[in-house]
Amino acid sequence: MLLMVLAMLFLVGSFGCKSEDTDLKETVTQLMNERNSLQKRLDDANDRLTAMEIDLNKTKADAEAAHTELEQLKSAPTPEPVVVTETKTEIQEVSAEYAYGVDCTVNGQAFTKLNGETKVTCVPNAIEGFVFDHWELDGVAQDVTADKLELTLSRMTVVRAVFHERHTVKCINCHFQFLNDKRNAAGEKFTEFDFEEPYKNPATKKQEEGGLIDFYIFADVPKKKEIDYWLINGVKYQFPNNVVKFRVEDLDEATVYEVVFKGQGRTTDSKPYYTVTCYNCTFSGGGYNNATSGKVPAGTQIKFTGKSSSSEADFWGSPSSVERHFDKQTSMSGKQYVHSYSYTVNSDVEVHYNPVVN
Repeated sequence: MLLMVLAMLFLVGSFGCKSEDTDLKETVTQLMNERNSLQKRLDDANDRLTAMEIDLNKTKADAEAAHTELEQLKSAPTPEPVVVTETKTEIQEVSAEYAYGVDCTVNGQAFTKLNGETKVTCVPNAIEGFVFDHWELDGVAQDVTADKLELTLSRMTVVRAVFHERHTVKCINCHFQFLNDKRNAAGEKFTEFDFEEPYKNPATKKQEEGGLIDFYIFADVPKKKEIDYWLINGVKYQFPNNVVKFRVEDLDEATVYEVVFKGQGRTTDSKPYYTVTCYNCTFSGGGYNNATSGKVPAGTQIKFTGKSSSSEADFWGSPSSVERHFDKQTSMSGKQYVHSYSYTVNSDVEVHYNPVVN
């Protein structure tokens, strides 16, 4: 059709004037451009149609594949349910309970193993200068003053025997007399008296309750001597006017009175005493033998001892200088391993003995 139009135009142009040739050429060029543009749009349309057909075919193929898979799943046999059985491993915790004695023995030892409900007998240690007072269980005071305690225990328990210093009065460079019914000094002169137990008042001849005492105390001042101060249980008291006597009533603790003269200095041993306490162990020395607690003078050499069924053990506590580790025993006691070492006391000491269980 386009070719026919061009032929007609060419024929018409053959008979036209020369001035119309230029217009005809422009028209032909414009028509050719439009033809090319139309052809390009047609080609693009065909390409898009081809791409759409490809996507449609792919979608159809995917749908068919999914349908086939679904049908296969529907026709497949139902699998047997899987039963998961939980396997529990029971771990039996091995733990031992003990009863520990502080300043006492438990069934004759520093500590004893408890097997369920176990009967134990606790007896206070003998500590020089001290008297058993009462019992404590896990730090709680018990209203039990008998020096033999029987218990039934099933869990870890710390049994402590509590002591007080023996009730005595002692005079150095002085003396004292008991009070009569008029509350005046009378009768025999004493420089030391034990009032721990009930006693008879030498001045009144009456029976007095133990643990309490009344008296008049006098300084024994030699000629050409003058009192500098008094020491009461090591504490300095500088009384005015050179006090040489005074009355004491209802004294309920062990007390040492000392008169110190000017230019003389104190006559008693000024060496301090320190407390030694053992947990699961004992110490010997300073007047003690296999004790768990006591007071010893500074510089005293003592020996700590621990016994167990383990050949390896640790000692720890305060001060840090008491700490020791033993890879093996120092000796044997029957079937028990013994760990021991010497130590010089220059402060309060607290020691714990722990067997190492591998």
